[in-house]
Amino acid sequence: MSDEAFIDSGAFIAFLDRSDRSHEDAVALFASPPRRWCTSAFVVSETYSWFLHRLGEEAARTFRLLLAELPRLTILDGSRPHRDAVARKLDALRGRKLTYVDASSLVWLAERDIEVVWGTDHHLGLEGARIVPGAPAR
Repeated sequence: MSDEAFIDSGAFIAFLDRSDRSHEDAVALFASPPRRWCTSAFVVSETYSWFLHRLGEEAARTFRLLLAELPRLTILDGSRPHRDAVARKLDALRGRKLTYVDASSLVWLAERDIEVVWGTDHHLGLEGARIVPGAPAR
C-alpha cells in the first residue's frame, strides 16, 4: 500500500469552483496535502478543458497556475506501455461507460499501489480505491 494520493479532476474543480457542492471538502483536503500525491497529464487536460469550456479562459489559467504551486505534486505521463495497459483496462471493464481518462487513472492506481483518490468520480473506486470526499449527496 502506498501513502500516495491520486488527484482526479473532480477534486481540482471542487477546490477552485466555489459553487461546487464539494468545495468546502476540497478546500479542507488541499489545506493538508499528503507527503506524496500525483495526478496525470490526462487528468490535467480533462480539467483544463472543463474550466475553459464551462467557466472561461481565466478559470482555466487559474487551474494551470495552481498546478505549479502545489508542493511535490507529480504529473504522470502516458507512455506507450501505459496506453497499452489503458486499452486492456477498457476492454476488461466494457459496459461500465469508463472514460479513457478514468481507465488511465485506474491503471496508475494499480501500478503505484494507490488506495486513496481525491475526487468525486465513483468509477475510480471500481477496483477498491477509497474516493474522498466522494460523490456529493443529491
